[in-house]
Amino acid sequence: MTENSASEPKKNYALITGASSGIGQAFAKVLASKKKPLILIGRDEQKLKALSEELRSREGIDVRFLPIDLARSKELPLLPGKLQNMGITIDVLVNNAGFGKFGREEEVRYEDALNMVNLNCRALLALTKLFLPEMVRRHKGAIINVASTAGFAPWPDMATYAATKAFVISYSESLAEELKSTGVKIVCTCPGPVATAFQERAGMKVDLNEYKNYADPQTIVEETLGALKSNKTLVITGRSTGKTKWALRFLPRSLVSKII
Repeated sequence: MTENSASEPKKNYALITGASSGIGQAFAKVLASKKKPLILIGRDEQKLKALSEELRSREGIDVRFLPIDLARSKELPLLPGKLQNMGITIDVLVNNAGFGKFGREEEVRYEDALNMVNLNCRALLALTKLFLPEMVRRHKGAIINVASTAGFAPWPDMATYAATKAFVISYSESLAEELKSTGVKIVCTCPGPVATAFQERAGMKVDLNEYKNYADPQTIVEETLGALKSNKTLVITGRSTGKTKWALRFLPRSLVSKII
C-alpha cells in the first residue's frame, strides 16, 4: 500500500480499477466530488500519484493509490486483509480496468489475448469474490462493472474483447438476481464509443470527425451512478440512440454482427 493518506479517521472507501485515465479517472473525480474516500488502482504509478494528490487537495478527502498490474498480479487475495489492517472497508467496488486489441484472431498476439481475459474477466471476478462477502455480511455495498455494448453481440476483429464483455454482462445480471435481498447493489454499465485512449491502444483507426461525437467519460459515470441509484442492473450509457439500444438487445445476433 502506498502511504499517501491524510491522518483523518478511516471511513468506507470506493475502490476503482483502471483509475489512471479514461472512465476510471472520471469515476475517481466524480466520486471524490461527492466526498467519497478512494483507493485507486492502475499500472501507471505516476498518473495515480498525481491524480491522488489532485483530488486530495481539491476535495479534502483521503485518497490512496496502488500501482498493480491486475492482469498479472498474484497478490490480489492479500488485498482485503491489508486494507482491513488499516481500518479500511470497501463499500463501493468499481471494476473498470480493461482493454481491447483490434485484429483478426490469428493476428492478435497470444499474450494480448490472454491478458484481455485476465484483466477484463479474471481480475473483475477476483475482486468481486474478495469484497462481496463482506458487503453481504454488512448488508451494504455496491459493485459497478464496466462492460461495453460490444458484449451484446459478436464483434469481428475484436472477438476476444467482445467475448470478455459478454462475460461481464452475464456475470453481473446473475449476481444482481442472487443479491436482491442482501442490501448489495450491482450495476453493469455498457458504454458505446467513449472519448478515451481505448481505440488508439487497441490499434483501431479512428475517424476524427466521428471521434468528436463519442461520449465524454464523465457522462458515462453520471449515467451509471444514476442507474445505480435507481436500482437498475444493466444500462447502456453514452450517445446510443433508443433504436441502437433496441437493436443490440433484440435483433438476431447474426444481423447485429454484420452491422458491426
